[in-house]
Amino acid sequence: MEQIQFSWTNETIGKAIKFLLAKTFDLREGEYRRAFLMQLNIFLIISTLLVVKPAVNGLFISEFGVQSLPLAFVVVALCATGLSVFYSRRLVKTPFQILIRRTMGISVITLVVFGLLLTFHILVSWVIYLFYIWVALFAVLSASQFWILANLVFNSREAKRLFGFIGAGAIAGGIFGGYLTSILAPALGTENLLFVSAFLLVFTIPITKVVWRESLGLHSSAFKGKNEGKAITDSPFTLIRKSKHLTYLAGIVGVSVIVAKLVDYQFNAIAASEITNPDDLTAFFGLWFSNFNLISLVIQLFITRRVVGTFGVGTSLFFLPGGIFVGALLVLFLPSLFAAVFIKLADGSLKQSINKSAVELLALPIPINIKNKAKTFIDVFVDSVATGIGGLILVLLVNGFKLSTPFISLMILVMLGVWFYFALNVRREYIHSFQLKIRQSGHDQGMRTIDLSNESVISGLIRVLEKGNGKQLMWVLQKSREHPNERLFLPVKKLLFHPEGVVRAEALHNLYFYRNKNLNETVRKMISDPVQEVKIRAFEYLLEHDPMGRRNLMQQYLNHSDDKLSGAALLSLAGEIRDNPELKKQYELRQVIAHKIAGLRTQSNPDVLQYNTRVLLEAIGKGHLSSYFSFIEKGLNHTDPVIVNHAIKAAGFAISAEFIDKLIQFIPDIRYAPQVATALAAYGVEILTILDAQMQLADNFEIHRRIPAIVENIESQRSVKFLFGLLNSEDFQVRNEALASLNNLKQRYPYLHFDKKLVLRRILDEARLLQDTLSIMYLETELTMKEVADAQQPESTDLTEARKSLIVLLERRLDGGLERIFRLLGLKFPVDEISTAYKSFQSNKPDIRLSSIEFLENLLDARLKRVLIPIFETSILDTISKEALNQLNIHVPDEITCYTMLLAGSDVKIKLAVLYLIGFQHGPQYIQLAKNYLDSPNPKISDFAGRALERLEKTT
Repeated sequence: MEQIQFSWTNETIGKAIKFLLAKTFDLREGEYRRAFLMQLNIFLIISTLLVVKPAVNGLFISEFGVQSLPLAFVVVALCATGLSVFYSRRLVKTPFQILIRRTMGISVITLVVFGLLLTFHILVSWVIYLFYIWVALFAVLSASQFWILANLVFNSREAKRLFGFIGAGAIAGGIFGGYLTSILAPALGTENLLFVSAFLLVFTIPITKVVWRESLGLHSSAFKGKNEGKAITDSPFTLIRKSKHLTYLAGIVGVSVIVAKLVDYQFNAIAASEITNPDDLTAFFGLWFSNFNLISLVIQLFITRRVVGTFGVGTSLFFLPGGIFVGALLVLFLPSLFAAVFIKLADGSLKQSINKSAVELLALPIPINIKNKAKTFIDVFVDSVATGIGGLILVLLVNGFKLSTPFISLMILVMLGVWFYFALNVRREYIHSFQLKIRQSGHDQGMRTIDLSNESVISGLIRVLEKGNGKQLMWVLQKSREHPNERLFLPVKKLLFHPEGVVRAEALHNLYFYRNKNLNETVRKMISDPVQEVKIRAFEYLLEHDPMGRRNLMQQYLNHSDDKLSGAALLSLAGEIRDNPELKKQYELRQVIAHKIAGLRTQSNPDVLQYNTRVLLEAIGKGHLSSYFSFIEKGLNHTDPVIVNHAIKAAGFAISAEFIDKLIQFIPDIRYAPQVATALAAYGVEILTILDAQMQLADNFEIHRRIPAIVENIESQRSVKFLFGLLNSEDFQVRNEALASLNNLKQRYPYLHFDKKLVLRRILDEARLLQDTLSIMYLETELTMKEVADAQQPESTDLTEARKSLIVLLERRLDGGLERIFRLLGLKFPVDEISTAYKSFQSNKPDIRLSSIEFLENLLDARLKRVLIPIFETSILDTISKEALNQLNIHVPDEITCYTMLLAGSDVKIKLAVLYLIGFQHGPQYIQLAKNYLDSPNPKISDFAGRALERLEKTT
């Protein structure tokens, strides 16, 4: 009986813990094991770091003296840069799961070897110096590897919920490791702490192995989807250089690292002068590193949100440099251990709390994948370079000018001035980015935009949420959900009653990320909203915010008599638990799907049948229920276009290789083109290889022409390269579509890199083609007029008509060439400005067309102006005269040369028109020209060449 009671008590405690975790962190069934293992993993990594860091600091200063730290900073920077390059290359060649285990295994062995060498006093000076460098590299690499793993283990929805819980493990590790060091260092000795750290770290290897096997090993796929693994650009440096916003952010990070190194030197120097025993020094470092982590945690939990919410992002940026400013003055005028602790406390605690939150918010206007790419570069490269610069400054001040520790504060004050400069400018750029986007949203709808010139960013966003048009509201709601702000909560909440359904749905999606706000009662009423998307968002909100009631909610609505309610419940559930097999079992999702599929057979109402089929298709795709992919396959073969469209959509959600061939077959069908483009783009950059294979098939012209519209939806540098490759296509329409898609890519994803030299070459090539076209048009027009005047024989009529057909095609090519030049200019200059200029250039009013040319004259550089402006001026003339061609320095070739040039081009329609025209000519030179194309790989060209030759041989 007692044993039963004990078992029951354990079960109750377990449920209570799960309830607490669900309420606090929204951990769900099927996530506990993954989340706890990852939290334990980072706890052990940071604990190890906080054991070895105080140990190596104490050993290094005791052995070499604080004056050796500056040079060590430089060596660390050089080694970190080299490691970054080496690691990036290894990451390409070695699977990540193997690389991370090898890194941890080598780290454990290295710690043991260092410990043994120090214990037996072997090459002590060399070992301590190498150990100091190794610890700095381990700090960067281990944390970076962990967060890469975390982003693979958890999808974006899970990450938003669980990274706070997992990050708590890092904070706990920092506190535990430091305090453990302060206790053990005097008792065991600093050297023996290395064995303690190796013992802690060794457990990360099996933990990583288990996490990989259970979370990724069984579910890996070649297709990661649009939001995974985007290759934005081959050069993060280019991203930062071309964006003022990113440049100032990188500047702040770089200066903060330099200042941190100067502060670190002062802290170590003063501590070493006050505490001479190595073990006591190690214990001191361990104690205060833990204290810094603990104080940072308190600030993060209780102060950061209030500070950032009250003072705004711009002012919050000055708290960290302001705190260091006070500390630097203390060290300068009152050098003491208290002053050293204060300045280090200001740097260590504010950097990871208020400053970190402010910097994250500063990056809000930047697309998230661009942000991630730039962040990786800044965290590794900028950090390493700044560390080196900090070391060089200290070498100059300490070893060169022999300045005492307090006078290092003078350089800190100088660097703080640079910091303030970057902070002021990035705040200005931040406000400008938001204002620009909001104004663009207003212009898109032809409405008066809101004046935000005198508003702070948050106040401006609130004003937009209260008075903005639909598109402005959507933009602000989408951007602000990345970092929910307490001051935006009430304005967003009011939008739940907005007259537009899309705004209500987006407001619900935004409120989904406010963890500590309970709107369950309000949202529960929105389940009955007339707009289906609002219903789905309402269910998603309740699944997220009502952990104890969501099971009953789903039981109530999954089999509801109202098909719209039942469908919304099913779609929201499928999306929420897509990557959680445990929750799929708990909610019996497969059984629900099976029951609903069976119900289709007895449904007599065709509208209800169609709706339920659509819902099932999307639910199977969203939930990635591979056992029911055959249902999607049937949908793709359905006779009802509506069902087929939703099956295509479902295939895009599923991201399964088995649907790709079928989706490609739908590309030429205009009824499904938009949905197919979205579905195939959902497969991410990996689909480009398959699309490239389709481009190599000679007879797939209709597919070729629609592929650019697919690629423009894939946010990747590979998309840019792919579309540039299509500019070499023989198909005129493919080239035009590729250029249009390149413009769309640039407009949607401005941080992608477009090679301006390549664009310039393309513009000049198009300009030469236009010049040739103008000269050939002039010649053909003159010959036509002469033939019309001399028309006496029936053959000449056929020849004249053939010439007229060619002239029409050349006029179209001229128009197309002008459009392509404008589109190419859009890749070199702002797309919006070039688009406006092109619309004006197409106007029927001469003064507007001339204004467009004048605008371009002011925009283009000297070389482009010299080539393009005369072409633009000539192309707007009603007729092309010899004088106009002479002004362009265009030579008019003879007739046979004209035909040779046109046949050597890549425009198939013009080639066919030329071959048709040649058939009505006389002379052996035309016979040879026709013979040259008898063996053309294009069957139409070879056929027209054969017919032309046949006519020529009869008449010659």
